[in-house]
Amino acid sequence: MMERPPYTAAIDRLDLLDRLADFDPVTIGTPPLGIATETSDIDVACFSENLERFRTFAVREFGDIEGFAARTSVHAGMQAIVVSFQSSGWEIELFCQALRTAEQWGVRHFRIEKRLMEIEPLLGNEVLNLKRLGLKTEPAFAQILQLPGNPYEAMLDLENQTDEELRKLIFNRISEP
Repeated sequence: MMERPPYTAAIDRLDLLDRLADFDPVTIGTPPLGIATETSDIDVACFSENLERFRTFAVREFGDIEGFAARTSVHAGMQAIVVSFQSSGWEIELFCQALRTAEQWGVRHFRIEKRLMEIEPLLGNEVLNLKRLGLKTEPAFAQILQLPGNPYEAMLDLENQTDEELRKLIFNRISEP
């Protein structure tokens, strides 16, 4: 696999966030958390009340880039457009829903994961180890923190906890033998 530049350089080379400015883009996922593996992609959450408008824009702006694909999907019960392509050695995935980016599950997961890692930076190493074993990010966090049930929903349940409550959760779970 070719040496990849930092994810920020790949975004900058495409002027990606400026090009997506009308869609309230938020870069999420493992690269900005510092827990990317060799196969991690760059995820950008977007918002559009008109998903076909986003699809048309994406085809026009990125359709000639290597590996371009656009598909319709359903996430958290809502339709989404998922656009992917290759650039600078990275797979880039644009995810758009008719739901404000701040309310999308991916952005919400990213924010809670960032908070957890700010509280306990060593958590990132544990997540990275599990990711290298094949786990996705949210299931890795949920396993480490011993969260019951669906890992994606369990992570969202942490959103309204205070930093002190999160600190106790982290300490109680990772300090057990």
